[in-house]
Amino acid sequence: MRRVSVPLLRAGSSRLLQAGILLFALLAVGGCGANRTTLVSPAYSIARNQAVLPVLPFTNILVPETFAESVFNDFIDTLNESREKTGFLRADIIKDDLSEVEKILTPAHVYLTGEIWSYLENAGCCATEIRVKSRLRIQRVRSREVLWETEIPLESFFEHDNSTLSVEREKLAKRLSDELSRQTIKAIQGAKRINLD
Repeated sequence: MRRVSVPLLRAGSSRLLQAGILLFALLAVGGCGANRTTLVSPAYSIARNQAVLPVLPFTNILVPETFAESVFNDFIDTLNESREKTGFLRADIIKDDLSEVEKILTPAHVYLTGEIWSYLENAGCCATEIRVKSRLRIQRVRSREVLWETEIPLESFFEHDNSTLSVEREKLAKRLSDELSRQTIKAIQGAKRINLD
């Protein structure tokens, strides 16, 4: 009997295998680093009579300004469109110093603050990966006690033949805003509501 060796891979499918291995490695590494973490204080509660949710503008560390603005503006719009879910009449951006706002709010009231950081664009010859991290906190007025905190990492990967950096930045900004909104609404809905004397 004559043995015939059959090559496992054809020359053209070698690239496909390499691309598959690269994609698997990126998913494995990205999967390990892309987990959302949330911390909730046992003291987390929101006063029933708090009608407005004050929101501090997000801190942005080495993040493209247009990206950060898009995330924040869309986030505020979504919160204001979700009044029936949050129980707040509106979310207001704090434009003054926080200490001035604290003078007109009771110590039992809460406010929201956040940051966007760790923005990274890793471009190669044929594809680009974008990564970003964000954090949100609900804090008690005056004591500034952190009642709820979540950290959300997101990433995007695209081939240059299929998209552009500006399009993918916009898509990632929308995804981040949606996730921040979703987590904030969920946190507000899960808060214990307390009556103030």
